[in-house]
Amino acid sequence: MQKAGYQISIAVRSVLCLFYVIFISFFSSSAWGGIHSAPVILTAQLIRPVQYHPLAMYRVFRTLPDGTAKAIPFQIDEKDRYGDYILDEGAYPNTKLSNGIFDFRDELTIMGNDIGIIKTPTKWPFQEPSVLYEVIFKDKEAVPQGAIYIGAYFSKPPPLDETRYIQFLSKQAEIVTSRYRYRFDHNNYLVVRGIDLYKMNHQPYPLIDSSTLFMRADLKYFLTLDVNQQDIASELEAYKRGPIRCIARVNFNYNILKLNFDLGMYTEVSFFPNSVVLPALIDNPLDGQKILNRGSLFYYGFAFKDNPWTLKIDTNMPEYQEKKITDFLKKEKKYESKYWFSAISRDYMIYVEMEPSVQMLNTGNIPLFYRRNIPAAELAQASDEEDRLPGSGLVNLAMAMDLTSFNEGLHNVAIQIFIENRYNENILQSYKDLGLWTSSARRLSSSTFRQGNAPESSEKSKSEEK
Repeated sequence: MQKAGYQISIAVRSVLCLFYVIFISFFSSSAWGGIHSAPVILTAQLIRPVQYHPLAMYRVFRTLPDGTAKAIPFQIDEKDRYGDYILDEGAYPNTKLSNGIFDFRDELTIMGNDIGIIKTPTKWPFQEPSVLYEVIFKDKEAVPQGAIYIGAYFSKPPPLDETRYIQFLSKQAEIVTSRYRYRFDHNNYLVVRGIDLYKMNHQPYPLIDSSTLFMRADLKYFLTLDVNQQDIASELEAYKRGPIRCIARVNFNYNILKLNFDLGMYTEVSFFPNSVVLPALIDNPLDGQKILNRGSLFYYGFAFKDNPWTLKIDTNMPEYQEKKITDFLKKEKKYESKYWFSAISRDYMIYVEMEPSVQMLNTGNIPLFYRRNIPAAELAQASDEEDRLPGSGLVNLAMAMDLTSFNEGLHNVAIQIFIENRYNENILQSYKDLGLWTSSARRLSSSTFRQGNAPESSEKSKSEEK
C-alpha cells in the first residue's frame, strides 16, 4: 500500500501546481493615466540594453507633458538559474543566490497605469541618471501608446517612490490592498479563509467563503483514490514583499494512510494589486490515458457568496459534465490557444485566463467550466441529489480538468486572474488583449535627456526639495 501511495503522490504532483490558486484572489487598481490597469512584467532578456547594472542603482520614471521626470513605483525580482524567484523572507529565504545585478531571467515590474507619454524627460527635480533607457509600449495594432524611462545611477540614486500598491501581513496570513483582502488558511495554504472585495465606497463585500481542492484518481486494475486539501500539508516556505507585487513560495506534502510523502513540489504565486499570476512548469511523469479510468479529474473551486447563476457569464470553456468528460472532449475538433471566462455583476467583474501547453492541447486536455445554481450560504444544506461536483458540496464555481488526457511530459501553463470592482467593457477587453502588447528598449544619448537642465531649473529643484 505504501507503493500505491507513492504512485498517487506522483499524480498529485503532476497536477497540483497547475491549479493552486487558480481562483486564489481577484483584485483591482485605480490610478491616473497609463495604457491599461494591468501589471507589466519586463524580463531583462526582453529589454536587453537595460541589463547589467546593480539592482539598487535603478530608478523608473514617466514623463510629464512639460518634460519633467516623475518617479514611479517599480520593483525588480531576481531569478536563479533554475527560474525560481529569489525571496528574502520566510523560513527558507534564498538570497544567497542573488548576484545583485539585473540580468537574464530577472523581472522589472510596474503598473500599466503608471506608464507615461513618449517624450524624453529633460527636467529633473532631482539628480539626473548617469544612463537613461527608453522603453516604448505598442498595442495590438503595433501603434506606440506610452513609454517609461529607466535610469541607472553610477553614484547615489535619488529616493524611491514610496507608493505601495499591495501589502502582505505575514502574521495575519493576509494580503491587503485598497481594493481587496485575501485571507490564507493558516493551516493549509492551498485553501482560503475568505476573500473580501472593497467596493468603490470602501465598504468590504464578502466575495468568497472558502475554497476546495479535489482529485479523483481511478487507477486501472487497482483502486480509486479521492484526495482533497485535508490530505495535502502545505507550508509557506519563503516570500517577498514589494510595492508592486508579493511573491509566495509554498511547498507540499501528501498524507495517505498516515504515511507522509514529500511531493518535491512547490509553486510560486505573484499577487498584484489587480491580478494573480501563476506561471507553472509541470513535469508530469505519468500518462493518464494509460493508467487512469474515465472519471478521473481534478478541480479547484469556491463557495462563491453570490449565486453564480445571477452573474453574466461568458466563456469559451466547455461545460463540465460528470461521467461524460472524455466523451465530450472527443467531439471537440479544434482547441483554442487560450481559455477564459468572465463573470459580471453590478458591483464587479472577474476575468480568468489560462493558456494550456501545446502538449495539453494536442490531447484535448483543456479546462472545463462548472457553476452551480446556489449561493454559498445554502451549499452545506443542499441535497446530495442536486447537480454537484464529486467530493464536496461546498463548491458553486470551479475549473476542472480531465486527468485521463493529461499526458506524460513537460508542460508550460500560464494562468492569470483579474477583477474590477465596477463593470467597464473597455477594461475587460484590455485584459483580453494583454498578450498582444509589445515593448522595445533603447539607450538614450546623454545630450538628449540633459539638454533641458538650465541653471534656473536646478535652483527651482533645490527649493522644491526644501
